[in-house]
Amino acid sequence: MNDNKLSAPQQRAVQLLLDGKPAVRVCDELEIVPSTLYRWRQNPEFAAAYREAKRTISERTTELLQLAATRAVARLVDLMNDNNANEVPASIQFAAARSILDLHFKGAELEELSASVEELRQLLVDNAPTKKGLKAA
Repeated sequence: MNDNKLSAPQQRAVQLLLDGKPAVRVCDELEIVPSTLYRWRQNPEFAAAYREAKRTISERTTELLQLAATRAVARLVDLMNDNNANEVPASIQFAAARSILDLHFKGAELEELSASVEELRQLLVDNAPTKKGLKAA
């Protein structure tokens, strides 16, 4: 993270928090008092940098999961379709089929929610008043 709005210690604090360090450990490592970290966390630039860094991590994680998902689903399909009862018990085939269906429905639901959120976001942007109460031209 290289955000010029934050000092080097603030940038390090964001990283430590993202690493899951408790506030006390962050303060110890940065040699600051807890009230300083509290004040930083209330700062809009710090909060924005923290949210953006979390979003980036989440996007990278999602990309890795998407790459693995194709292989995982292919394996589930292989397990589900295996007709040789000596190799894959029926209970495993059933569980694989159920997992595929669950994942399918959850994915469809997420796509629908994502589309709805985007529509709402666009409505907010389109209808947001300017500082004088008038829409921008």
